[in-house]
Amino acid sequence: MYAIAIVCFCLGIAIFDLKTYRIPDALLISFVIVIMIIKENGPHIPDTARFISALTALLIFGAVFYFSKGMGMGDVKYASALGYILGPDRLVHAFLYTALLGILIYLIGILLYHWPKTTKIQFAPFLSAGVILALELFGNFSF
Repeated sequence: MYAIAIVCFCLGIAIFDLKTYRIPDALLISFVIVIMIIKENGPHIPDTARFISALTALLIFGAVFYFSKGMGMGDVKYASALGYILGPDRLVHAFLYTALLGILIYLIGILLYHWPKTTKIQFAPFLSAGVILALELFGNFSF
């Protein structure tokens, strides 16, 4: 049930971002609250590790937002929420897959579709896909 909730929220956030270029705070807050309620059925991750993971994601993505304006504040909040939900181990894998997918799609867009280098693409779908891949590839759907 834990992994199913994560996948459902990730897909919802990705679709909303694709359609509107926004991630509503209400959706992120609902995501975290639902996970907090059902986390007893999920993997045992100490609350301290969850907090540190969320803070680390906030600082990394916040720095990218502040210094490059390459993403929106919704992406920063989403990454932080994922840090809390996934914990440090799964978050590292999810962010690795996110980065690889983002680079791959961007290169395909530039090489095959001749996107200008200034093309804006939403990042939340890549975050969502990275999370789902991290869950699936490491057999964590059973949690």
